[in-house]
Amino acid sequence: MSGTYIVIEGNDGTGKSTQAELLADYCRQQSREVIVIEEPGSDDSDKTTPVANYLRSLIKDGALVRDPEINLALFSAARRELWQQKIEPALKCGAVVISARNYVSTLAYQGYGEGIDAKHIMKITRLFTSKRYMRPDFIIILALDNENERRKRITKRGQVVDTSDTFESRSSNFQKRVDAAYRTIASKLPSSHVIECYSNGHYKTAEQINVEIQSIVKQL
Repeated sequence: MSGTYIVIEGNDGTGKSTQAELLADYCRQQSREVIVIEEPGSDDSDKTTPVANYLRSLIKDGALVRDPEINLALFSAARRELWQQKIEPALKCGAVVISARNYVSTLAYQGYGEGIDAKHIMKITRLFTSKRYMRPDFIIILALDNENERRKRITKRGQVVDTSDTFESRSSNFQKRVDAAYRTIASKLPSSHVIECYSNGHYKTAEQINVEIQSIVKQL
């Protein structure tokens, strides 16, 4: 039995991890086996592997000066580890795999954000993973165009946004490129669905966003 692969994407501060957990609860209520993954790694050991988490620590280390191609290589290595050790085995067992991020993030950040050619990113991703990895059943993109709200949300969850060790700290122009990239990517991937997180001057509640996601994946 083939499982179902769901990816939740979006810029930093959009609540991907929260939505992954809420969707996992929903799927379990439908009597489905579920695993949750966070790329390129996670503070929760159930959502990652030791190798992927070590690579994540390198990615987040701002003291290691590197060019975008090195970032691509690090993300790809972590991606291969998670695909082979966590995602693929679960799909083969018929589980629902919910991942906060996958290669779409690399297209947005390293491609549109840092200037690496998209075809090159796709080629490297295919080399490190598989066609199944690159074709999720659902790609849910959480869109947040309001930069002030984005930074406020990141600060609220305890992350620092004014240091060089994470992509959250990049300039507003960089973040705008990433936001626009997600919309462009969504228009090209048939399994993509965009959810507007900010509406009428307010950020939607996690529950409101979750209801929208449920309506997309209800045919599970």
